[in-house]
Amino acid sequence: MIGLIHAYSRRNAGDGLLIDLSLDRLERAGIARDRCETYALDAASFSDLPRVLQVGVPGRRPSPRMVPAGGQLVAAGVEGATRGRLQLGRVAEHLAAAEAIVAVGGGYLRTKDLVSSFGTLLNHVPQLSAAAHTRAPTLYLPQSIGPLRGPVGSLVARLLQGIDVVCVRDDRSKEELRPHLSAIRCPDLAVLRLAEDLERIELGSPHAGRVVLVGRELTSARAYEERLLALSRRLGDVVWATQAEGLGTKSDLSLYNRLGVRSGGRLLDLLGKQEARVVVSTRLHGAVQALLAGVPAIHLGYERKSWGAYEDLGLMRYVHDARTFDPEAVASQIAALDADPTDFWTSVERQRPALLGASERLTATVRERLAALV
Repeated sequence: MIGLIHAYSRRNAGDGLLIDLSLDRLERAGIARDRCETYALDAASFSDLPRVLQVGVPGRRPSPRMVPAGGQLVAAGVEGATRGRLQLGRVAEHLAAAEAIVAVGGGYLRTKDLVSSFGTLLNHVPQLSAAAHTRAPTLYLPQSIGPLRGPVGSLVARLLQGIDVVCVRDDRSKEELRPHLSAIRCPDLAVLRLAEDLERIELGSPHAGRVVLVGRELTSARAYEERLLALSRRLGDVVWATQAEGLGTKSDLSLYNRLGVRSGGRLLDLLGKQEARVVVSTRLHGAVQALLAGVPAIHLGYERKSWGAYEDLGLMRYVHDARTFDPEAVASQIAALDADPTDFWTSVERQRPALLGASERLTATVRERLAALV
């Protein structure tokens, strides 16, 4: 059995896509899906997969329910770093018996503040520790890592040194890990899928329909929310779409309720009905899923993964800082894409050979690491 760790929830369409792409990458290396056991924070949402185990506590914000577990993991984290293992009960038994441990592409290990440190310690350090201390092959598919601050960050950095191969999807993560290990820079799995599917996607003319906005909760985001509303007013006839429907702030609906706007449905449904002509998405994989449907997408970035993905796609001028973007500039880009998206898609097509090469190298790396299991 191969353990696929750090999964989150299918209620976030981007996370669900990355799970599927991770399993697909393993299949290319000769590992069938029914040999994989997925470890997810929202295991119930992956009922379509043959083997799923619940791990951790969904959501990162501290609560009375999480404090006892967090205290135990603080102690366990230090002990695990010195003695070689975190005790995870049934999950630990499964991971200890795994033939290999693979981290899902698109994961995000970070400890930039107290909340993210607590969530990483509670939900991800136990899985990372199990992978770091197994004798089985270990591989982290392309993801973002960092910032790694404080004692939890130091623990994560030490544990990552025990992973056979770590792939990162942005230059900042690679540079931050340089003092600890030599990570492999590789584009996001969804970006690689876009390059592979590009010839089959209808490009060159915009879809009918309206401009679709995809928002999400951000911290310290008053300026972001004001700019997002200003953009929607400037555009007039827009539809707000959801990409994530988790609990609390994990749901895009929590933002929409506060902004006083109504969701027009799931982004994937709107794309499937060809009801979007341009997408402006704060969620990275909302933007990439629009591209996969042949719809130009402007991305309002908020983390390092945003600039890494759009740089790999040759679309840097179409990614804007979510907290500082100019609504008028974004509206102008939308108007230009409405008039003629040819230059947009030409930029992606120029990057395609490099992306296809990166995809082949990633598959070769996975195949080499898991060769004994095929």
